[in-house]
Amino acid sequence: MLRSMVAGLMLLATSGSAMANGPVTFDLSIRGIRVGAVTMTVNEGDGRYSVLGAARNLGLTRVIRRFSYQGEARGRVSGVKFSPDRYEEVADTGKRQSEVLLNYQNGVPKVARYTSPRQAGEDSPAPETQGGTVDPLTAIYGMLRDVPIADACKGNFDIFDGARRSRIRMKLAASSSGVPKCTGFYERMLGFLPEEVARHKRFDFTVTYSVAGNGRLQVENLSFASIYGKAAIDRR
Repeated sequence: MLRSMVAGLMLLATSGSAMANGPVTFDLSIRGIRVGAVTMTVNEGDGRYSVLGAARNLGLTRVIRRFSYQGEARGRVSGVKFSPDRYEEVADTGKRQSEVLLNYQNGVPKVARYTSPRQAGEDSPAPETQGGTVDPLTAIYGMLRDVPIADACKGNFDIFDGARRSRIRMKLAASSSGVPKCTGFYERMLGFLPEEVARHKRFDFTVTYSVAGNGRLQVENLSFASIYGKAAIDRR
């Protein structure tokens, strides 16, 4: 799920008009076992945002299969709408290493660098047709940042990673606590191999908030289906 929503995509965030600027750490668990950590450093203000993300696996999982990710995204933000200017990532899944650099002009991405042994599908979209999309890190940041109560569950994004298009959709769900809760899904759209889509086309998730004060909510937990089984990310 979007690089398995952390194992290559698990990039969470907070922000200035989203949350206090600075580093925040989240724990990743798969099937109830803590396997990784995600650290985000965010700046947001005056209609601009920047996100630095780093993820790595921990303990014995580093022996079984290492994983590391470093990413940076920056651009403009207005309410819940994000327009990236630049995205860069370096990732190592243990099986393959990749580097991506996307620059944007008038909302249209341009692939300045894309190196990955992972094969893209025949329907991989041309970058010039992907205007209005955001990069993977911006999408996760926008979905999981602190928000005013009125903006809860409005993290809907169309995503282009340099070779593939996907999307995230969220909606409000019933909550007995009185605090908003979200359900949603990540879906593979274009550029994926037929066997990838046949095996895993859509990944459902839930987002649990807590009250952060000043009429704002912060994400405490993201639970999702992954290619490795049930997974979760929890704020430390």
